[in-house]
Amino acid sequence: MSARALSWVLAGGAAVAAVLAIRRLRQDRATEPSGDPARNLPGDAELRNAGLIYRPVGASGERYPAWVRALDGKSGVYVIKEVQRDGSEETVYVGESHSGRLYDTLTRHLQTWRRRKTFWRDQFGGQGHDPGLTYPRHRVRIAARVLSPARAMAEETRLIQTLRPRDNLLKQPEDGADDAVIPF
Repeated sequence: MSARALSWVLAGGAAVAAVLAIRRLRQDRATEPSGDPARNLPGDAELRNAGLIYRPVGASGERYPAWVRALDGKSGVYVIKEVQRDGSEETVYVGESHSGRLYDTLTRHLQTWRRRKTFWRDQFGGQGHDPGLTYPRHRVRIAARVLSPARAMAEETRLIQTLRPRDNLLKQPEDGADDAVIPF
C-alpha cells in the first residue's frame, strides 16, 4: 500500500473513531444525572411508567432547593404530600402550570399569608377568597414533573383522579365511578 493510501485510511479511521467517541460521550451525558437540576426532572418522553420523586423543600425562611428553583419558567405538574404526626404521608394537593409559571404556582402553596381575610375581597373579581391553600414547608414533600403546556392540564387531571388528593375539590372522580361502564 502506498504512503498516500495509508495516510488516507488512517485519517478516515481517525474520523470514524472521533465520531464514535462523540456519540458515546453524548449518550453518557444523556444517561448520567447532570449538575443542572432542570435536566434531572422527568419530561414528556419519560412519563410512561415514571414514578414521582418526593423531596423536602426545607423550612420556612430558607432558600428553596436548586431543584425547585430550576422550575422557574417551565410548565408542568406538582404533587404535595403532607407528613402527618404519625410519620405517614398524605397526598394533599395536585397542581399544574401551563403558562411557564410552575415555580410561582408551586411556591405560592408554601408561603405564609399575613393579611386579613377581608383584604382579598376585591382582589380577585370580588370573590372574597384568598390566593389558595398553603402548607408549612417543614411538613411537606413535593414531586414535580416538567411537561409541555399542552400536556400539563391533562396530566393534572390524571393525577387527581389517580391519587385523589385531600384538598383538590375539582376533577375528583365520583364515588363508584371507577367501576362504572362508559357507554361509548
